[in-house]
Amino acid sequence: MFQVRVLGEHGPYPAPGGATTGFLIQTDEGNVLLDCGSGVFAELTKYVKIEELDAVLVTHHHADHVSDIPVLRYAVMIAQNRKLLRQKLPIYANQEPQHLFASLAFEPYVTTHKLSSASNVQLIGASFTFANTIHAISCLAVRVEYKGNVFVFSADSGPCAALEQLAKDADVFICEASWLEKDKGSAEIGHLTTKEAARIAKRADVKQLALTHFFPDYDRSVIQKEAEEAYGSAVHLCKQGEIISIS
Repeated sequence: MFQVRVLGEHGPYPAPGGATTGFLIQTDEGNVLLDCGSGVFAELTKYVKIEELDAVLVTHHHADHVSDIPVLRYAVMIAQNRKLLRQKLPIYANQEPQHLFASLAFEPYVTTHKLSSASNVQLIGASFTFANTIHAISCLAVRVEYKGNVFVFSADSGPCAALEQLAKDADVFICEASWLEKDKGSAEIGHLTTKEAARIAKRADVKQLALTHFFPDYDRSVIQKEAEEAYGSAVHLCKQGEIISIS
């Protein structure tokens, strides 16, 4: 088994009943939570208990990717106090900005580990590697390889050669698509339009493109149309609660 459960797909804030960025990566060997935005923790607990979580990975420190971390840490504390969890939960997070990385500490319940584009982390039998994206603050895209299959998550990024290289030949590429073409923002903000995401995926020769990080008010059919026009074939739109198999 190698799969990704979508826990939230909105940004920068959730729709009613929704959640911002969060994914549960699962292999035959365990569970890793990738980002933990608003509403993600409650969604996570539908599928795994806190004591079944092997690690948390944080791509960057914007609120829509980390706002539920304090709530998750309380759950870890209570699980340890109840003897349900006997070890500290490791949180692997972008080391920049340093003061925000430091704010993740919660002794004696979690351990924090610094991530950069040079990191290579082995978790749940998989290899996790990273690339710097173009974003308003330091942000890391993630490549996960398990038993010959590859999943890549863009995190937040503007058009970026390093992201395209990281996504090369991925079986599944989940990419942010924050804007419709008509709403494209300035480059320093560091987000992609649906068409830009599709073009990156096409050049990277990914097998399946799935889009995420949707503005809640957008019409999904318009997102789909713009993306598929640029990609040239079917594009999947992430939906809260679904499983995406990596094969």
